Amino acid sequence: MLVSKDENIKTSSVYVASLILKQIQKQKVDKISIFEISKELKKKHNISRYRHLFFGLAFLYSSGIIDFKEPFIYIKNKND
Repeated sequence: MLVSKDENIKTSSVYVASLILKQIQKQKVDKISIFEISKELKKKHNISRYRHLFFGLAFLYSSGIIDFKEPFIYIKNKND
């Protein structure tokens, strides 16, 4: 289940994943540091718990949208 009825929607993995993608799109770069994402989520959306960030990133990775090259996150090409 992607979103539970008992879970706060603002901390769900799908919502946090969308915020991560928006942050990457806003930066207009092909890769972004996990530390930059964490800082922005805490500052602008009050998401400060590691768990929420982890599940958002896990959702994007399992969907095949992003990949990792430590400490950077990048959006995968359609051809990958």
